[in-house]
Amino acid sequence: MATGINVETIKRMADEVGHDTLTLLLTVFSDELEQYFRQLSDQPTAGQVREISHAIKSSAASFGADELALMAQECESRVRQGQEDWMHDHLPEFRQLVEGMAVEYKRLASLDNPINSLL
Repeated sequence: MATGINVETIKRMADEVGHDTLTLLLTVFSDELEQYFRQLSDQPTAGQVREISHAIKSSAASFGADELALMAQECESRVRQGQEDWMHDHLPEFRQLVEGMAVEYKRLASLDNPINSLL
């Protein structure tokens, strides 16, 4: 069973777009997360972390990556409040979560029936 992915969100997405498009969307999302992971690994500025967090926040929620969406929201909020120490302390955790979700969504996209693997 996959962890950290809201099954109902993925089911709803599959119903709306169909299996082939779901697979494509999962791949695109995974690729985006991989890009964000690389950017977060290159000693980003607080402004870059805020921008990346903002971008991840809504797309992660749309793809059922609820924990990642919450972490991105928290990161964005803390940076906006000028809490750069918090950001630096939690950046490794955020980076790890982004990387883990990228791997998980890539795995899902490679399956014949991604929804069954989530059940």
